Amino acid sequence: MGDQAQIEHLLRRTEYVARPARVTQLMNLTSGTSALDAAVDDILNVTTPVAIPPEIFVGSNWDQYITATKWWFDRMAFDSPRSIQEKMTFFWHGHFTSEAQKVESMRMMMSQNALYRDNAFGNFLTLAQAMAIEPAMLRYLDNVDNTKTSPNQNFGRELLELFLLGVGNYAETDVEAAARAWTGHTVNNSGSYWFDSSKHDTGQKTFFGLTGNWNGPDIVSMVFANKPQIVSRYIVGKLWNFFATPVGPQPAALNTIAANFAINWEIKPMMRAILLLPEFYSTATMQGLVRSPVDWIVACMSLTGYDAETLSPQWFTESMGQVPFNPPNVAGWHANGTWINTSSMGARADFAENVVNHLRNDSAYNWDVLLRRNGNVVVPVAQAIDVVATLFALKPLSVPTQTGMTNYVTAERNPSSPHRNSWWEITNLLQMAMVAPEMHVA
Repeated sequence: MGDQAQIEHLLRRTEYVARPARVTQLMNLTSGTSALDAAVDDILNVTTPVAIPPEIFVGSNWDQYITATKWWFDRMAFDSPRSIQEKMTFFWHGHFTSEAQKVESMRMMMSQNALYRDNAFGNFLTLAQAMAIEPAMLRYLDNVDNTKTSPNQNFGRELLELFLLGVGNYAETDVEAAARAWTGHTVNNSGSYWFDSSKHDTGQKTFFGLTGNWNGPDIVSMVFANKPQIVSRYIVGKLWNFFATPVGPQPAALNTIAANFAINWEIKPMMRAILLLPEFYSTATMQGLVRSPVDWIVACMSLTGYDAETLSPQWFTESMGQVPFNPPNVAGWHANGTWINTSSMGARADFAENVVNHLRNDSAYNWDVLLRRNGNVVVPVAQAIDVVATLFALKPLSVPTQTGMTNYVTAERNPSSPHRNSWWEITNLLQMAMVAPEMHVA
């Protein structure tokens, strides 16, 4: 049997929450490998492709955006057989970035979303080539305006700087050559990819010191062929930061994982190796990742069972700082410190209040019996706290959180307290659990 703390950590990072039944299932797996190996293999047992529901494309583009956002939240929280597929889709969405507000077409955005989901654990070279001709990408980075008479460097630059290589691993002349190579790759009136040969620069271009009549896809192939170790280590490092922690030095073993990744560019075995690293289960890693707003909302939905139609998370994401389909810029979202400030935490508290309002009016719970009084018997303070800690998968609570909750409930129950009120005691205890530090660390 696997170590429960490791399995719970693995699930929080890959499936948003560690559901008790899922923990038990993975801990009881048997195979020819170790229990942790078997658990990782089960988590990575992803089925593709996924059909995009046609009802998303009903109404105005704004209506489609709202429907798509709610659909994606529900997939992350409930509807995906292996929700790591949604985690990876969101990773690629933040890496190969496009923004719905600029693209102005949810059909294009959902086509890109489907590409990232269906190829989330496929071949990275194949994904990169397909990403480069997605209409959403071509429109977002202005390649629709990239012509031989007026080259636009936006896509060529970000392809090298943010998507494949990172800063310092190319020359300005390479950006210029890439821009010329991608001329004519555009979007037609129906919103589909179109190569307009009349606008393509057919002249000689020198890229990475190699001269030829390079076309756009040639540039991607040449990056992989000429700088495979840089590409692989860059992507492996970004995945470590996303799933493990962006804090502190990355483990040296990632160099070996990157070397193996560069052999065939298969994503699933690379991710398997990352999830099996001993460093992935170190204390520093387990305590080193703040839940992003989307991850936190999904955790709240998953733990309470309330779907997007009920909680309307789309109205809370902007104030938290992370809006699906709308990254802040082409660099995507940053982690940890980005999410911890007075404004964003206040927004999380607002969403917590929204969730608690539904919990308090949910006939499935008798909160008076669970948290306050069962008949003539007063529920012990520790037992009441245990109920909310179990509901939000926070056990074991840290000493400061346990102490804070204990002090609050004890004071609320004091007969001499001028604020003694059972309704507020129950409501506030639920909300305290949702804003506890443990709830915001994945």
